[in-house]
Amino acid sequence: MRVAVLGASGVAGRQFVPLAQARGFNVLTQRVDLFDLETLTAHLSGCDAVVNLVTSIPKAGGRGDWAVNDRVRREGTGVLLAAAAAATVGLVVQQSVAMLHCVSDAVPQTEDDPVAGAGAIASAFDMETLCRASLLDVRLVRGGLFYGPGPGREEQWQREVRDPAFRIPGDGTAWWSPVHVADYASAVLAVLEHGAVRSAYIAAEDVPLQLHELYGLLATDAGVPPLQTGGVERMRSFRASNARLRGLGWAPAFHRAWRTMNAPPAAL
Repeated sequence: MRVAVLGASGVAGRQFVPLAQARGFNVLTQRVDLFDLETLTAHLSGCDAVVNLVTSIPKAGGRGDWAVNDRVRREGTGVLLAAAAAATVGLVVQQSVAMLHCVSDAVPQTEDDPVAGAGAIASAFDMETLCRASLLDVRLVRGGLFYGPGPGREEQWQREVRDPAFRIPGDGTAWWSPVHVADYASAVLAVLEHGAVRSAYIAAEDVPLQLHELYGLLATDAGVPPLQTGGVERMRSFRASNARLRGLGWAPAFHRAWRTMNAPPAAL
């Protein structure tokens, strides 16, 4: 199968491309303008599927721009779907976010539960609306909170727990569902190979955790006193289930690996 991968140089793309190549896919990764319909259509010509991993999400200490990311999701997705249709590429695997599952956190949310978009994820909701309106086989892979190589998440958390002025967001009871970027890449591959037509899948670790637990573990690992609550809330609580994705035979290889990635070296 010939697969065009957009965003191959990004956080998820760098993990996905070698996995797909190892599986025997003919992966096309040329640089292309996501907003140029004619050029993108020509790029997709002859492909069997396209995997869209293009984002411009700001990363701690790195690059990214929310306004550009919004344009990628809203305008870029529309151009991509039109180009895929024009190039007769019937299958699109589209990166999305599990943070859309923020309507309720009473229990881990599944793909059948409602989604909502506000603030930084409003454009993700709009992107999914475009995908659902398409006649193509568009499969959504909703990733949890990325960590691992690239996002800079662990480094940010380490700085926070060592900052005397830092406070855990809100009262610490909000939920987050993390996912290692390598696990997200393997999820995209599983959905490409075995996903159901026009379906959504949540890619996250097996066990969500509340912020007081997350920062409690980080503080313990850093050897600092327990942190106070009352900080600014950066995102809405989201608690997601990966059961549907596990049904494809996928399983996360990492579990709370952020605890060891930036841990201080053991004493000799």
